[in-house]
Amino acid sequence: GAYAMGGATSIAQAATPKVNACGCYRDAAGSCFCGKKGKCDCPGDCEPKGCEEKRVKEIEKEVEAETKRARETEKKQRDDAEDKRKKAEAAANAEEEAASGSGADSADGQGSEAAGEEAKGKKAKKAKKGKEGKKGKAGDSDKAKE
Repeated sequence: GAYAMGGATSIAQAATPKVNACGCYRDAAGSCFCGKKGKCDCPGDCEPKGCEEKRVKEIEKEVEAETKRARETEKKQRDDAEDKRKKAEAAANAEEEAASGSGADSADGQGSEAAGEEAKGKKAKKAKKGKEGKKGKAGDSDKAKE
């Protein structure tokens, strides 16, 4: 009698298969069956249709958001670097103007010569910058002047 009872329990267990966290189960052939209220909590296991597609879309959305954040951060860094460069350039120009202004007031006249040399140096730097930065018009016009 005890034997028959054990057999009945195993048949009852086979009739109600083990359901995973998604509310799905596999039959003896390995086919996946899910209840109407299945969840997408079982990646790589038996889960409702469309779960993998949802996961792929979520990942793509996250990647897109992360890429956008990275672009914004990079742009901000470039803008900050450009602002620093402009401030440094303005400060350098102010120093040069102050130096050339005080040099011109020198009593022995040598200051004005130094200021003239400095002005020539600025022109040479600008000409060089023009050749390096913009090939074509700036470089060609500098060659024509020489």
